[in-house]
Amino acid sequence: MPQTIKISPNTTLLKSNLTLPISTSWFDPSFWQSQHALTGTGNGRGAVWFINSEFGQFVIRRYRRGGFIAKFNKSRFLFVDCKKTRPWLELNLLEKMNELSLPVPKPIGGLFTVQFGFYQASLLTETIPNARDLFDIIKENQSKDVDWSNIGRVIKQFHNNGIYHSDLNCHNIMIDNQQKTWVIDFDKCEQRSPNKDWMQSNINRLKRSIDKESNKHANFYVSEEQWQTFLEGYRG
Repeated sequence: MPQTIKISPNTTLLKSNLTLPISTSWFDPSFWQSQHALTGTGNGRGAVWFINSEFGQFVIRRYRRGGFIAKFNKSRFLFVDCKKTRPWLELNLLEKMNELSLPVPKPIGGLFTVQFGFYQASLLTETIPNARDLFDIIKENQSKDVDWSNIGRVIKQFHNNGIYHSDLNCHNIMIDNQQKTWVIDFDKCEQRSPNKDWMQSNINRLKRSIDKESNKHANFYVSEEQWQTFLEGYRG
């Protein structure tokens, strides 16, 4: 369970890693830039910054909204309780998954600021070293080098532990240089009772994401044989 530290009446710091001297500045990309530790940026479910510091390699992610509501509200969420904020829930789930030895990033901390009943928030996790997301690997015509059976086994491992990923797609699966499969981005995810319906829904979502990218990119291709190999790995 993340440690909660009240910084001010409006700002709360969450700590999962109690050994690091985490402060609010750790969630500010300009702070790391001033330390010459900011190594890159990206996009996912939020704005993303990659940090390579004396304390380790981290990823900062600011929570953002998606869909239609993002047109007029990009990053504010209704505040009800600390333990219902996006960063607290995600850190708590990451801690549980690390205890289960699931291949996920190690949680570092979170930060949220409340104003007028709404909060904005950021998350800090360790970087997965020497890893690329499945999307990039496939797009670079390397899908034949992917151990699809292993990906299936890893997803099954999450499901066996009741881990529901609300947005399982080819961007949230990563493969490192040892061919180890990792899963990232657990915003709005949860641990629930194993059930064939939500498990199959997860698999269907992953397949839709692959088909979607295949329709968008001419050099993005996953064969039916490769997908069947994934399913065989999943079914064990």
